[in-house]
Amino acid sequence: MNFYFFENTKAMFGDVQTHQSETLRQAEAFVHRFGPGLIVYWFGHAPLERLSNGYGDVSVSAWNVPECVMLPSKKYHKQGGEHPSFAY
Repeated sequence: MNFYFFENTKAMFGDVQTHQSETLRQAEAFVHRFGPGLIVYWFGHAPLERLSNGYGDVSVSAWNVPECVMLPSKKYHKQGGEHPSFAY
């Protein structure tokens, strides 16, 4: 299970140049404040092997958004509105 502490959604296609020059620079500020995060491109993205992951601190997704995320309230939210319970 991956933990993401921020989600940055982009209403665009994630091309290599924009991802490297603009999106990662913005995400770097979030990583320093919050920790690892998720970038979601609404209209798909270039092949993942061509996009940087910010030294492992940033995950990139388009169509395969994680099924379960933890909200800032520390509650888990599963797609479809279900709230699963997790044992620690």
